[in-house]
Amino acid sequence: IYEALELRDKDANRYLGKGCLKAVENVHNIISPGMKGMDVRDQEKIDKRMVEELDGTRNEWGWCKEKLGANTILAVSLATARAGADANKLPLYNPLANLAGKPTSRFIMPVPSLNIINGGAHAGNSLEIQEFMILPTGATSFKESIRTGVEVYHALAKLLKKKFGKSAANVGDEGGFGAPQIKDEMETLEIIMEAIHNAGHSGKIQIALDVAASEFFNPKDGTYNMSIKNGKNDRIYSVDQMIELYANMCKKYPISSIEDPFDQDDFPAYVKMTQ
Repeated sequence: IYEALELRDKDANRYLGKGCLKAVENVHNIISPGMKGMDVRDQEKIDKRMVEELDGTRNEWGWCKEKLGANTILAVSLATARAGADANKLPLYNPLANLAGKPTSRFIMPVPSLNIINGGAHAGNSLEIQEFMILPTGATSFKESIRTGVEVYHALAKLLKKKFGKSAANVGDEGGFGAPQIKDEMETLEIIMEAIHNAGHSGKIQIALDVAASEFFNPKDGTYNMSIKNGKNDRIYSVDQMIELYANMCKKYPISSIEDPFDQDDFPAYVKMTQ
């Protein structure tokens, strides 16, 4: 609910309502004339003008971009960043680091995050956790980290087929495997560790989770139903029990990142977990 508006045409006869002709129109008719004459190297000024002046829509959480659409504004912002870097004869990452207040004397490549097993709303299995990802932090270059991740992904496909049959390597909405027979999150992590070992990359890879806990949160009593996809109530957890579950997972497996471990409005839970 806190996300900025992604503007779609809602014309059911085109791309099932997901077309972006209105967004393109906004670039031509509102953003382009509204920014004519501005210096492409002045990223902050350009973004500010688009968000606060040309769009100007706000809600209780901030600038929501409901008039022009976040997708419209972002596309122009990205094009501006590229044009500005080009005008300064710099690679794109340099001015972006500068904008973020980071040093430009030394750069560190980001680590790719590969989504390898899907659960939650993204897959037809009984897993509540939406994404299990691998981070090849032990690689010495971006090129090597991609290779490492791809090799683990394929080792995992092979392992799932061996354990559960060919259909277990079918993929979920975001490219990770959605094996319906996997029992729970602990079995999933065990299988991932086995795939990492089989690929010959033990010790080089960390794991990240996107729990998307809002999907199985009960706002009436503040509990989390980790068995909701099975239509059961045998794993209903309090905040403390969820924290204990995450702590046990982190003790046993190399987990370095957990996204959305609680409902988006369950702020006391985030405070507790952070502490």
